[in-house]
Amino acid sequence: MKIFATALSALLLIGTFPNTEIPHKAKQRLFVSNYENVLGTSLEFKITSETEAQAEKAEMAALAEIERLSAVFSAYDANSEFSHWMKQDLNRPVKVSAELFDMLSLFERWKTKSNGALDASAAVAGKLWNDAAKKQQVPTTREINEAVATMGKIHYQLDSANGTATRLSNAPLVMNTFAKSYIINLAADAAMAASDVSAIVVNIGGDLVVKGNVKDPVNVTNPLANAENDAPLAHLLIENKAVATSGNYRRGANIAGKWYSHIVDPRTGKPVEGVISASVVAPNATDAGALATAFNVLNLTESKALAATITDAEYLIVTKDGKRIESQGWSKLIVPNSNLPVVEHHTIPNYAAEKPWDAKHELVIDFELK
Repeated sequence: MKIFATALSALLLIGTFPNTEIPHKAKQRLFVSNYENVLGTSLEFKITSETEAQAEKAEMAALAEIERLSAVFSAYDANSEFSHWMKQDLNRPVKVSAELFDMLSLFERWKTKSNGALDASAAVAGKLWNDAAKKQQVPTTREINEAVATMGKIHYQLDSANGTATRLSNAPLVMNTFAKSYIINLAADAAMAASDVSAIVVNIGGDLVVKGNVKDPVNVTNPLANAENDAPLAHLLIENKAVATSGNYRRGANIAGKWYSHIVDPRTGKPVEGVISASVVAPNATDAGALATAFNVLNLTESKALAATITDAEYLIVTKDGKRIESQGWSKLIVPNSNLPVVEHHTIPNYAAEKPWDAKHELVIDFELK
C-alpha cells in the first residue's frame, strides 16, 4: 500500500529529515513517495528530476528491481529462488542466478572477514532461542553446544566456473544480514539507469542509499530514548553513500524474566549483550549492512579492526550502558548547527507524482491513553 505523507513512514533506527539539499539546477524538483509492507517494512523514495514523468519512471524501475530481488532472496517466500535451492538434495550442484551466487559468495567472504560473527546459518541458533521464548525456558548448555557445532560446519560449496551452488548440510540458512542493503543498492542503480534523474534516495526500514547529485540529511535515533520524537544522537548529511543500522534495543524476547536479543552470536550460540545499536556509513551498501550487524556481535576491539578493512567506512556504536564509540571520521558527517540545517537551495517536496487515494483502502489508528 502506498502512503502519501512522509510523516507516516515507520523507520527502525535511521530516519530522514526533510531538508534535502539539492545543488542548484534549473527546473530540478524533489519527488517523494512512500510505501508500506515492502520487505516487511516501510519504503521511501526521494527522487530529484526535472519532470514528474522522469521521477515516475525511475520509481517504477526501482520497485521492479526490489520485487525481482525479493523473489530471489526471500526465505519467507516458498516460491523464491533461495527457498527452492534450500529444498534441493544435498551434494547436488544446482545452477543458480548470478544474484544468488553473489549473495552466497558474500556470506562466505564476510564469515571469514568477521571471524565467524556473520554466518548465514545463524538461523540455527535463532530458531533455538525462538523456541525457548515460546516455552519460556532457556536452552540447555547441550542444546547450545549442538547448535554451535551445526553452525560450524560448511553448508554449501560454490563453483564459479559453472555458476552452481551445492548444499552440503541441512542447516537452515537466511540471507537477512545484508540482503536488504544489497537490494536497495541495486534498486537505486536501476532507477538511475532507467530515467534521466539527477539523484535518488532509497530508504527501506531505515537502511538507505543516496546516489546522484544530492545531499540527504539523516537522523541517527537514540536507541535509549523512550519516545520516537526524542532528540536523535546525530544529524548526518549523506552524499553518494549508504547507511545501515542494526540493533537489538527493540527486538528480542523475555524468557523467564530476562530480556534476550534477537541477534545471536554464531560462535557461542547465545544472544548478544554488550552493544545495542550500530550505525554505519560506507560507500558500498552491502559493506554498510554487514558491518552494522557484525558490530552487534563483535567486541569493540574486533569491530574497530574489521571497520579498518573497509575504505571510508564510518560508524557509531552504542553500548548497553549508553557509551558511544565513534570512528575517527564520523564527526565529519555531522551537520553543523543541526537545529538550523544549512541548505543552499532548498526545494519543497513535490507530491504530484502520487496516485489518487484509493477509496477501497482504509487507515485505522487505535491507541489507548492510560
